[in-house]
Amino acid sequence: MSGTLQPVRQAIVKAKVAGDIRQITIREGETVQAGQMLVRIDTTDLDLKLIDRVGALESAKRTARRWPRKPATMNVRLMNDKFISQNAFDSAESSFSVAQGSVKSMEAQVQLARNALKDAVATAPLAGIVAKRHVQPGEKVAIEAPLVTIVDLKDLEVQAMVPAIDVPELKRRHAGRVRRRRLRRASLHRTRGAHQPVDGAGTRALIVYVGLPNSDAVLRSGMFATGRIALAVERAGSHAAGYGGPDGGGAVVSYG
Repeated sequence: MSGTLQPVRQAIVKAKVAGDIRQITIREGETVQAGQMLVRIDTTDLDLKLIDRVGALESAKRTARRWPRKPATMNVRLMNDKFISQNAFDSAESSFSVAQGSVKSMEAQVQLARNALKDAVATAPLAGIVAKRHVQPGEKVAIEAPLVTIVDLKDLEVQAMVPAIDVPELKRRHAGRVRRRRLRRASLHRTRGAHQPVDGAGTRALIVYVGLPNSDAVLRSGMFATGRIALAVERAGSHAAGYGGPDGGGAVVSYG
């Protein structure tokens, strides 16, 4: 098998609001923690929108106070006593409902404006390393524009194609080892595997994901890896071809 090392966990942080980039607190290669602020978008327009929404809410509340519930209840008695018509009663009730509905609508608009202000600050959804910074201070961005890419290098994986006929012998978490060679350093790590539930059209093969523990961050995303998955313990004299795990299988991977 062969492929490129990819992080199991990664995220592209995108802009939730449009505006000019006011501040960027990180650079490529820096370590970030979950919840750490990454990018701040200018909020001048959002501040003005919130002020406008708050003003509209106060106006709606003043209008609603002209239609307290007690007089509206009294109108029922007046109508029953024939002091007001049905049309007058319906008009009063309609005005009351519209006033109350306007208050609720403006309260929702104020909350949306406040949420937009919070969304102007982009934070890290996971702990990891900044792989790419897509924007620069002063740049104007639209909603859903990529801001920062974060990768977690603690766990990497390689995608490999395995013939469908061999898949029944491959367990979801296939025990094995990965030999890592880097300069004068060599070490062994256990690996794991998981595969697709269906084979690819016309290939009669399935993609298998071989996980590589990388707690010391020696391996990097994008490195090319080659190796072999041993589905069963090989007989004496042929162990050099692969590693037989305790459950009868394994994987041997090298990288460059």
